[in-house]
Amino acid sequence: MIARERFDVIIAGGGAAGLSCALFLARAGVNVAVFDGAQSSLRRVAKVHNYLGFPEGVGGAELLDLGRRQVERFGARCFDDQIAAVRKTSDGFEIDASGRSCTCTHFIIASNKRTDLALQLGLTLGGFGNKFVSVDAVGQTPVAGCLAVGRITGLPSQAIISAGHGAQVAIGLIQKIRGAYYVDHDT
Repeated sequence: MIARERFDVIIAGGGAAGLSCALFLARAGVNVAVFDGAQSSLRRVAKVHNYLGFPEGVGGAELLDLGRRQVERFGARCFDDQIAAVRKTSDGFEIDASGRSCTCTHFIIASNKRTDLALQLGLTLGGFGNKFVSVDAVGQTPVAGCLAVGRITGLPSQAIISAGHGAQVAIGLIQKIRGAYYVDHDT
């Protein structure tokens, strides 16, 4: 096992929701890591025509690769590892991924294919097909410190909606961490 790394936030999933969430957190100086097993269905989409800013369309994998580059540029750490286990601890969470053990204060599930992580934390799955996690208006699940973003929350399966939700939850979490109103605007 590699020595345990500590992050403020660990995000399980590097699709549109997870990367958008990581982008806003990293830009705010939050120590964030994304663990991505490349399971986003967007990776299989040949051409996305309904994502703002790409008038000629963009390949799904290309969109995610560009997003990952942007996230890393602002200081987020991205790992090509899938999280195998997550545990609630007295001061946050501990995850295991491909021999890497990490801890964090906040854990975010950002992949609708990772209901196993929700179940490991004792979350109840509901909604259509019993595959969604219940969250409040700021993405908080019933487990303190565990949030969820994007499709796993039951939002429509659309990349730009998921990216927006990731940004919304990130800004809410930044405000919680800082204890003050937060705006992320470029100048």
